[in-house]
Amino acid sequence: MDKKEIVFIDANIFLELILNDAKAENCSILFNKIKNQDILAKTSDFIVYTCLLQIQFKLKSIKKAQDFILFINELKGLEILRPSLRELYDSTRFSEEYKLDFDDSLVIACMKNNDLDLLVSLDKDFNKVPFIRRQDP
Repeated sequence: MDKKEIVFIDANIFLELILNDAKAENCSILFNKIKNQDILAKTSDFIVYTCLLQIQFKLKSIKKAQDFILFINELKGLEILRPSLRELYDSTRFSEEYKLDFDDSLVIACMKNNDLDLLVSLDKDFNKVPFIRRQDP
């Protein structure tokens, strides 16, 4: 990953770390690079909300939700995008065209609108989108 290139971070990368799943260590390394601004990254507020909902559902912990918000705030190399109505609309097209769920199609719309093509995600469904380069953390 070229440190000058901006990457988009999918929800499953945050959740991998939060839930201490199999690739949590790799995600931790990635987030340390983002925190130190060695890598610049973007994600969407929708992804942040998704993570908070998963924390509430799986961990049932307000403290973990608060810790996640503080963690996000410490990632100095991370910009949180707010999808526009245009991106929401475009996501419906991408959902139909690539047979993706709303979450994934919104990621694509945000990336396309922000001239991003590198996605860090464990979701291999993105591999069928020709203008997205997906990579594991």
